[in-house]
Amino acid sequence: MRDIKQLHPQLQLKIAELQLLCKKKGLNIGIGECLRTVAEQDALYAQGRTKPGNKVTNAKGSTYSSQHQWGIAFDFYRNDGKGAYNEAGDFFGRVGALAKQIGLGWGGDWKSPVDKPHIYLKEWGSTTSALRSAYGTPDKFMRTWDKTILNYRIGGTYRTTKPCYLRLSPAGKKLDYKNAPDHIKAKSTKKGGKVSFRKGAAFTLMEIANKSGNLWGRMKTGYWVPLHYNSALRAIICK
Repeated sequence: MRDIKQLHPQLQLKIAELQLLCKKKGLNIGIGECLRTVAEQDALYAQGRTKPGNKVTNAKGSTYSSQHQWGIAFDFYRNDGKGAYNEAGDFFGRVGALAKQIGLGWGGDWKSPVDKPHIYLKEWGSTTSALRSAYGTPDKFMRTWDKTILNYRIGGTYRTTKPCYLRLSPAGKKLDYKNAPDHIKAKSTKKGGKVSFRKGAAFTLMEIANKSGNLWGRMKTGYWVPLHYNSALRAIICK
């Protein structure tokens, strides 16, 4: 399937983030394979074995060994008219580096097989063994997905619904007022201690993280602000 909406919610947001980064670097990518069913995986496994073509995977569908079956991976291709898998200019390596920059895993780092068009969520490692051990089947894993995160849009402008502390990392250490840049100090409700971002302060959402059920957003400045905290909406989109 090529339906991004079938992927893990966190990966959907990471794809949007990666596309923005690629666009800034002049790298035009398209999104190919996303979630795969058992039948689709078995069909790929048969290629080069019982069906014509080259071998493209070592994972049978019935083993749930492909990251695609768990909705935590996607394949990309070159979409600039120079050939979908033309590696000129280290195209796939450059995109892979950007993916790793935002916390994703890249199949180009694998030893066997090397899979340069493949990008994945790396929270469960480079294989599916941890997922199979914890959940057994993709269906059980998918029932645990928190889709609240999809209410937010990467690149959108948001405003806080109440004063909140800025963090140096998701749910991490609070930002000291004395260390904050002037434009952040100007949006603080206090003139000392920890930065308390005032109600209605605007920011551009660049990344989202889920920590213990709370959602945090990274602003352009690199600081983190609560988006959905203790079951309460803390930021709303305004543009």
